[in-house]
Amino acid sequence: MKKVYLMALAALFGSASMAQVSVTFQVDMNGETVSPNGVHVAGNWQDEAGFPGEWDPSASEMTDDNADGIYELTVDVPPGDYEYKFINDNAWGADEAVPVVCQRGGGNSNRVFVVSDWHADVANLPDGYVLPAVEFGGSAAAGQVALRLQIDMANQTVGELGVHVAGSFSTPVWTPQLSKAWEVGNGKYAFVASVPITAPYQYKFLNGDFWGTDEGVPAECATDGNRFVAIGDVDVTTESFCFGTCGPCATPAEVTLTVDMSNVSSLASEIYAAGTFNGYSDQAMSDNGDGTYSLVLSLDPGNYFFKFKNGSDGWESVPPACQGEGSADRSFTVVEGEVQTVAACFEQCTAVCIPNPDPADITFQVDMNAETVSPDGVFLISNFTTPPFQGGALEMTDDNADGIYEVTTTVDGSPDIQFKFVNGDVNEPANEESGDFAAGGCGAPNGIGGFNRTHTRSGEPETLGYVFNSCQTLSTFDAVELGRVAIYPNPSSGVSFLEVENPNNHTLRMNIVDITGKVVTDNMLINTTRYEINTTDLNSGLYFLNIVNERSERAVYKLMVK
Repeated sequence: MKKVYLMALAALFGSASMAQVSVTFQVDMNGETVSPNGVHVAGNWQDEAGFPGEWDPSASEMTDDNADGIYELTVDVPPGDYEYKFINDNAWGADEAVPVVCQRGGGNSNRVFVVSDWHADVANLPDGYVLPAVEFGGSAAAGQVALRLQIDMANQTVGELGVHVAGSFSTPVWTPQLSKAWEVGNGKYAFVASVPITAPYQYKFLNGDFWGTDEGVPAECATDGNRFVAIGDVDVTTESFCFGTCGPCATPAEVTLTVDMSNVSSLASEIYAAGTFNGYSDQAMSDNGDGTYSLVLSLDPGNYFFKFKNGSDGWESVPPACQGEGSADRSFTVVEGEVQTVAACFEQCTAVCIPNPDPADITFQVDMNAETVSPDGVFLISNFTTPPFQGGALEMTDDNADGIYEVTTTVDGSPDIQFKFVNGDVNEPANEESGDFAAGGCGAPNGIGGFNRTHTRSGEPETLGYVFNSCQTLSTFDAVELGRVAIYPNPSSGVSFLEVENPNNHTLRMNIVDITGKVVTDNMLINTTRYEINTTDLNSGLYFLNIVNERSERAVYKLMVK
């Protein structure tokens, strides 16, 4: 069923230059009570489309000009691989739960669309790339179902044009340039179409976007030389066959996940494992009768991410030491033919639980002197409140008006805690600290593109103090007596001067530290009352001058660099 004229189209448009692509989002809200704040769509395309930032739930409002219940928004973006979700309001919490069949996969629960130069040519798509008018939180347009076509490219070297799929499911039919698949992970690719019910479809994948790069489907699993799928009235997900074959690329291996729950004081009736192997859906584990629970999986070779769950809402907070690379989740690698066991204590890195520290008060402090404090207040969000993070936000106070906000709370459970400070409404992502705390040595990735602060608690009362958006800690040492201190000009545009009275004639040394906590200039001897600071090699931003004497007494001052 290959069409000869499509070969000509491929030749014509294969060399087209990069261009902006008109993309129209559509969502059917007929079954929903639309929020008075409107319907929005957010994703990692917003910055490219000219909006202030990405994944902003309030920036990209959709409209229903003809009052048919279908809301639309058209934007221009360059060719690329993009993710998105619809929001029935203008804040997170009102976003849709995307059905697994429509998710990117590999643990990513967002919708996906992929565009190329071909989509930008009005000769191909006069109205641009119009995405299906899926029902809010649904898998397909009204009266249709989702068809998820999958392929395993593990035995192929994927070309620059990427992986495409063509078939009778698209309009126009058998157009490989129209349907570019996205990478799921471990060599697997997928594409989702919204199709009419009760209909058969033929399709095949291409390692490219033109005929001649298509797979040869073996006769034993082919219909007219193509793959075949029948559609009823429910969504369909095909198996991830190996490109050009009727079976998998590799033999699945047996993996047993085991979690020790003996440290959990309030145990749910069901313990789950959720990860990239099951679309992060709950998969019940078997009670071994000794405080541990297990789940046996048959998995293809590759890398997987996952977490254990204490009940349907009880996601564990994985300590940084056992997080997978670039993730806030646990990880493991499956090797073909190997039987393996992955064992861990809930919210710990050891296989057998180490007793948790005693419950204890922790006082959290944050220096807001370099910030414009929001009238909505300053908050602590963390993984140890119930509910965690935004839902359990704790408001901080500055009773002595010194610019340092604090809150004291009792923390129990896991020794490893994660937290961050928020300047303003906790439901606005832009108000959260955005520093790279992993690079600064005081945190770890949160799994969604940002970072959390981390701390291992002792079980004794503690005070933790930081500068907002920085790994710079608040000094708990005795302050060095310097007398009158002046820094000028501040901000600095090349050279500034530090004047210290130093009445006790201390031996003083100074480090300059950036906002992440990284020392950019260290061990400078201050042997004069007027010291020159050269800032020409420093990037614009906030820096801290850490001055210490021979008795380890110290003082910290701020310097802005233009």
